[in-house]
Amino acid sequence: KQWYQRRVREFQTFQHYFIQINLRMAATSVVESDYLKRWVGAPLTDALTEVALKRPADPIEYIALWLLRYKENEIRKAEEKANSERLAAEKKQLDEEERKRAELEEERKRIEEENAAKKAEIERALAEQAQKTEATS
Repeated sequence: KQWYQRRVREFQTFQHYFIQINLRMAATSVVESDYLKRWVGAPLTDALTEVALKRPADPIEYIALWLLRYKENEIRKAEEKANSERLAAEKKQLDEEERKRAELEEERKRIEEENAAKKAEIERALAEQAQKTEATS
């Protein structure tokens, strides 16, 4: 029961801080409010939630380090996304090159077969002509 009451008090403290932030944000202009909500709202809310739950000795330093780690993670996520997209593009290009290579190999084999057939036909025609020439001589 004490644990539950302590969590309720922590939540109420967090709620109080959140209300203060919202009141301060309401006092700013709409443009500033939108800017803060867009860029700071979610990370700061998450940081404050964690501070309320963990109760670090120095909450300001904790928030600062949390936000720094958040920013580093966001940069890493963006890099991973870019790498993933680049890898997908390279794989697509490689698949296309492999498909073209297979088509070229198929074409080469077809041409070799045609050439072999033509060569055999020419040799047969030459042999027939040589037989006719021998028969007439």
